[in-house]
Amino acid sequence: MIFHLVCLAWIFFRAESLHAAFAMLGGLRTLTWAPEYTVALRFLALFTIPLFAMDLINEMRGEEYVFETGVETRRVAVGVAMMALVSVFAANQANAFIYFRF
Repeated sequence: MIFHLVCLAWIFFRAESLHAAFAMLGGLRTLTWAPEYTVALRFLALFTIPLFAMDLINEMRGEEYVFETGVETRRVAVGVAMMALVSVFAANQANAFIYFRF
């Protein structure tokens, strides 16, 4: 419940005005399809399907974490590579919230 209240409160910090904040909240009531949702669903599938597959593989192996029983140098190398990917492809101020302007 707290999570949902915090997410709703963020709308007021994101909006440019109080009127825009209430317009965003009003937009939550409509259940019409928008073209931006297709991109969001593809993005969601791109990340959730591989993560779900990794979870199933870990369950079959009896492991809790990826590379839990692997060599330490490999685990460190994979961690550094993941941090580099996040740094390269992370959102910055120039493109954050580009599709959601009211």
